[in-house]
Amino acid sequence: MRVSSVNVYVVIIGLFIASGLAITAWGLRIMAEARKTRQWPSVDGEIVRSVAGPQTDDLLPDIEFRYRVDSQEYQQTMAFPSGTMPTPEFNKSYQKKYPAGAQVAVYYNPEQHHIATLEPGAANGDWMVLAGGIIAILTGLGMLLMQL
Repeated sequence: MRVSSVNVYVVIIGLFIASGLAITAWGLRIMAEARKTRQWPSVDGEIVRSVAGPQTDDLLPDIEFRYRVDSQEYQQTMAFPSGTMPTPEFNKSYQKKYPAGAQVAVYYNPEQHHIATLEPGAANGDWMVLAGGIIAILTGLGMLLMQL
């Protein structure tokens, strides 16, 4: 009877490790995509609008910017990573950093000009996905070694 309970435990640990591997792969992908944006060309742009967000989520600022690439004008809304936990200070800092009418550097995807950002590279919390995956793998391996 003991053998089957250990096997179930090992299977659960194996699934935990596999989940850690998947999360690590996802984190590596996020970091690779962020690294690509650092190599994007930049053009001058302008902040068109900078206000507190909509009533449903008034702590995320609503910042729109426009820019021109190859005589084509584009307009984007600044995107924040999903799961961003804004605070009133976060909102105010972005509105101060990007006030309406401000001239800014806009980094655009050279293959798809309509994709652009004001802040290339990894966002503050992007590394946490990768770290979480690595921690899950190490925890699972540690639990597995204690079981053997």
